[in-house]
Amino acid sequence: MIFRIKNSLALLLALLSFSLHAQQLDKPIMPKDFASGMLNNGMHYFVLHNEEPKERASFYFAQNVGSVLENDSQRGLAHFLEHMAFNGTQNFKDKEMLEFLERNGMKFGSEINAFTSFDETVYNINQVPVTQEKVLDSVLLILHDWSGYLSLTDEEIDNERGVINEEWRTRNTAGFRANSKIWTEGYMADSKYGDRMPIGLMEIINNFDYKELRDYYSRWYRPDQQAVIVVGDIDVKQMEAKIKQVFGSIPLKKDLPERPVFDLPITDDFVYIKATDKELGEPSLQYFVKRTPQELGLTEGMKADLTANLASYILNNRFSELILEENSPVLGVSFGVSEFIRPLEILNLSARPKKDSLLSALGFMVREYERFAQYGATEGELKRAKAAFKTNIESASSNIAKRSNDSYAGEIYQDFFKGLPVVDYRWSLDYQLQVVEELTNQSIIDLLSRFEGNKGRGVGITGNDTNTYPSEQEIEDTLNAVNAEELTVFVEEGSDKQLINTDLAGSKILKTAPVEGIDAKQYTLANGLKLVLYPTDFDKEQVFMSAFSPGGSSQLSEAELPNTIIASYLVSQSGLGDLNKIELQKLLAGTETSLGVAINAYSETLSGNSKTQDLETLFKQIYLQFTAPRFDEQAYAIIKQNLETNLIAKEKRVTSAFQDSLALASTGHSKRSILFDQALIDAVSLEGATQVYKDRISNASDFTFVFVGDFKDDQLLELAKKYLGSIPGTQNQESVINHQMHPQPGKTPVHLNQAMETPQATISVSFSGPMEYTKENNLKLYVIAQLLDKRYMERIREEEGGSYGVSTSGSVGSLPEGNFDLSVGFNCNPDKADDLLEIVYAELEKMKTTIDLEELAEIKRNYEKQISENQRNNGYWLSNITANLERGQAISDEAGNIARMNAINPEELKETVKKITKNPAIIEGLLMPED
Repeated sequence: MIFRIKNSLALLLALLSFSLHAQQLDKPIMPKDFASGMLNNGMHYFVLHNEEPKERASFYFAQNVGSVLENDSQRGLAHFLEHMAFNGTQNFKDKEMLEFLERNGMKFGSEINAFTSFDETVYNINQVPVTQEKVLDSVLLILHDWSGYLSLTDEEIDNERGVINEEWRTRNTAGFRANSKIWTEGYMADSKYGDRMPIGLMEIINNFDYKELRDYYSRWYRPDQQAVIVVGDIDVKQMEAKIKQVFGSIPLKKDLPERPVFDLPITDDFVYIKATDKELGEPSLQYFVKRTPQELGLTEGMKADLTANLASYILNNRFSELILEENSPVLGVSFGVSEFIRPLEILNLSARPKKDSLLSALGFMVREYERFAQYGATEGELKRAKAAFKTNIESASSNIAKRSNDSYAGEIYQDFFKGLPVVDYRWSLDYQLQVVEELTNQSIIDLLSRFEGNKGRGVGITGNDTNTYPSEQEIEDTLNAVNAEELTVFVEEGSDKQLINTDLAGSKILKTAPVEGIDAKQYTLANGLKLVLYPTDFDKEQVFMSAFSPGGSSQLSEAELPNTIIASYLVSQSGLGDLNKIELQKLLAGTETSLGVAINAYSETLSGNSKTQDLETLFKQIYLQFTAPRFDEQAYAIIKQNLETNLIAKEKRVTSAFQDSLALASTGHSKRSILFDQALIDAVSLEGATQVYKDRISNASDFTFVFVGDFKDDQLLELAKKYLGSIPGTQNQESVINHQMHPQPGKTPVHLNQAMETPQATISVSFSGPMEYTKENNLKLYVIAQLLDKRYMERIREEEGGSYGVSTSGSVGSLPEGNFDLSVGFNCNPDKADDLLEIVYAELEKMKTTIDLEELAEIKRNYEKQISENQRNNGYWLSNITANLERGQAISDEAGNIARMNAINPEELKETVKKITKNPAIIEGLLMPED
């Protein structure tokens, strides 16, 4: 009796504690070690201490300013101004700002950047080292200058016009043009937003008077619309004091207009937009409903967002099941509810119809949405979705210490724009867990009821201009027919199948050996499979895996090669063991595992991850990938139809023939080259894909598995012995076959002309040739590419204004033989293509005799910084260990990598440049407009 009373008391206390906790969760709390406020000039600031990564901080400068504030003669100037922020300020002339930041290990593009949208402009400087106070002070000074002290010289404005033109040229693809029409004529119709796409109009960019840009800057870049955000391994009070000192003296000018708020009308008019383009393939379809976003407080907004995400998760899973039915008119459907711009929320259904099925596809997806909106989820769907959401939230909660500075900063500037308080992240996760528990089917139905009725509805279709499209009347008739139907509740089939129904024999460990370079061990099982374990505490309850086997498609005949394109994907769409794809998805709901298989040119690979508690489920899937893959006819039929649709899109793409020609040149026009064309589609088959997969993914003795993450060796070894040890192994060890697929010696010109909607030149130059793979050689090629990247940035983008950006890469490979590759690629103004191509060669030639010592030092500092930042990153260690094991080399540690980099000197680099330019195979690609 006493025992029962004690338990009753304990239960009462537990319930009381839960009640108090629930009450606390209804009241948001601020983050710890956090400061925020508003200066006298109206500028907001937010400072948060965080240690991921250690000794780094991220600085963001958020402005409640975007393209919607432009007048008609300024269209594109909000975005133009963002570019100008990097071209000279009061305290950093010309390019001094970028030079300073790069000298201190930050790289333009990846760690120094900005974006402009309709309502917002955000600048960022990430991964700033905090150990040098002068660097922190200088970064704050940069943000200070961004606030209101840009130079905006005539010369720099004119220089940037060409860069903006090339950004527009690069982004102005067929897909962007078609989607822009749906956005401007459908989503944002009859509003100022519809006329203010951030990229702007090039006739304005090319001709605006300098005063127009300065007027926009003076009018809208001002403290009362700005926020400074600093997140990182810093002293919050000291940083807050610095911000007050640096930004408090910025004056707020008098007589400035209020920042206007723009509405977007939601009318009863039905909208039908056909956005066609000669460079698009088969049609895609979307149905949308527009609504004005609700004005919700913090907790109400979080509830609404979770409910919308839960609804999207359930309906998208239901669609993935329905499209597998033989009479489905679609190849894929996606559903979501999101805020498109501040005054607009969009419910969107998007589909890829099967050929000649536009109207039936529209009816299908709207019918199934309406069924869902009317009846909601089944009991099983809701249970699985809530389990999946809880698993994700709990994982995030376990790894709060691994949440990055940039994740926090992004959330903070969104709160600033929305006028919401910044709340503690753990409180947020706990509150979400509580909300997920409380959500019901009625919650979903209530949320979707906001989108009932005829207001704000529209249909958008994108596709090639040669296709035949339904009329607006046919579209409306289809929607009206669906609306008139008496829909019944969705019924799903249950299943009690399991992943594995048999006992597994497993195998013993025959050999244990240390792994050279790190504190890890390699185990060899009796079936020949090798296993490397590297436990870490970087991510709590997370385990990452990769596996490799030499051989790949190099072991296959020419006739078998086409089926490597679909073999592993076919299995992923078919299921495993006794479970088809949908049954497998339902069984795995609430667990956190992922697994992928690939058949590459010279290897077979598996990659995956799991929560520690779900490791056994991951091992079961690995076992079945080898022993019981499925090859479903319906999954194959859908893949085949997708291939046909994708081929049509490829044939319309202006760069396709060019890319195919480059690919053929890179293999010396080998008969083993695989191009995506009709011949490939005709060559694939269900039987062929099945045979290729079973041939490549079967022999355990040829595989090495690497596990990195939060586990105990003994725990993982027991699972490995049981599941991996039960995979059959023949003890046959394959190797890579060298089919001599390399470019012809000398220069191979690949020069093509193509009709284009947007005239643009594409330049692609690659240099390759024999070179022994060593870590030192690989690093030298990396440094050479980085040096060239800097030179091309200055010459091609800044001086010539000829390209938005140049991509340069360099490496030495080991398969099928030692070989270097140095590649340069960019899009550019066709009028400047010949001159820019000359610069590509000239800068490489110059490096035979001249290496810029300061630029070399910058590259070394940046590399050391990256290596240091990666030391507590599981993904880095997984790829590092796997790559070195594949090459039979010692694992690279931090000290070794840095020492190798620091040992590189200018003379070695000059000699390496001479080697790679002596007798290289050069593929010179130049794609030009037809006219």
